[in-house]
Amino acid sequence: WDRILEDISKDINALYVAENTKILGHVLRTNVAACSAVGSGFSVQIARIYVTLLELYKAVSQIISDTVANEGLIATKTPRVRNLRVIKKETLKLMEVYITKSEETSQIITHLMPPLLSAVLIDYNNNVEQARDAEVLSSMATIIAKLGPGITNEVPAILNAVFECTLNMINKDFSEYPEHRVGFFKLLRAINQHCFPALLTLPSAQFKLIMDSIVWAFKHTMRDIADTGLNICLELINNISMQDPATANMFYQQYFLTLVADVLFVLADTDHKSGFKMQCSVLQRMFNLVETGAVQSPLFNPAEVQDPSMTNQRFLREYVMNILHNAFPHLQSIQVQSFVMGLFELNQDNTKFKLHLRDFLIQLKEFAGDNADLYLEEREAEAEQRKRTEMENALKIPGLVKPADLPPMEDEE
Repeated sequence: WDRILEDISKDINALYVAENTKILGHVLRTNVAACSAVGSGFSVQIARIYVTLLELYKAVSQIISDTVANEGLIATKTPRVRNLRVIKKETLKLMEVYITKSEETSQIITHLMPPLLSAVLIDYNNNVEQARDAEVLSSMATIIAKLGPGITNEVPAILNAVFECTLNMINKDFSEYPEHRVGFFKLLRAINQHCFPALLTLPSAQFKLIMDSIVWAFKHTMRDIADTGLNICLELINNISMQDPATANMFYQQYFLTLVADVLFVLADTDHKSGFKMQCSVLQRMFNLVETGAVQSPLFNPAEVQDPSMTNQRFLREYVMNILHNAFPHLQSIQVQSFVMGLFELNQDNTKFKLHLRDFLIQLKEFAGDNADLYLEEREAEAEQRKRTEMENALKIPGLVKPADLPPMEDEE
């Protein structure tokens, strides 16, 4: 490591030697393995290599960018560039493992994060799409989850560097760049969970882009991304509900009705049956906010509504009925009315609310046939119960269960 880095400091062309890049990759993998085992005690080694590690990251990034500029996108497939990218990926993995294992988070936030973000984010933003490493997104998500509110001030810079350029990579279709797709929404969720105040400081245009991304996620055809989108949506609504009334009401006025419409869209879309449980949770929370009066500002424009006695509850009922009448003209008015009334009357009880939604969906012609996904939660619970029962029965016969499969012993008092 020392010898090769000394050679690189004298002549950058040392990084063009395949043997050198392979050795650097092996050394970094060894460091990752050691850090995973040693944990926070690895700080001695990090202190020794950190400066040169980031310099190496920048040098490798520059060579990759120059190579792609000179040889075209085909260069990203060459063994030399692949070996160089291994160095970048292992560097990110090493920092992710070290920060996750570390106990001195304040030292990391103060001393390690600024140079790391500077090296990683600028490179990610400047690179061509094919040379951007998805590991940057997943590493940032893990680091934010570990460091929590202490890194809130850095979140706008992280978003500025990775958000729009990644979104432009994944929003053209539902299949390109799957790893970036997963990392992108993992990062959004980590920010929403651990550094939510940073989102409120964003310019309104950027915040709207984030909301559009969340909606795009839960409309996605890949189940894991759709589920992540619904989770982010629910967590964001919960976070908003805990803000001061002025902030919360501003959000409700701008996004509440469109969110209701978008969640109803995926609920009634047969391609999204697997997300039924989380769709119910989001709708239940939103209707509960209106029913309990937590949404204080009008969801409608008072200048456009002639009835002075109009309330949010009544307006939302009419709004949802109108959506359903337009989407399902074959339904009778009494069916739609009964369904919407149930959304308001049952939102205090998760089980009743979910059953009410499921009963409504089964009435729809679009859901005729296989509705197994609507019962997914019950099937999973039954399978888990069956597994527990089988284990309990097997434990009654000595030697029937392999030692590796035995449940952990409870400590005796």
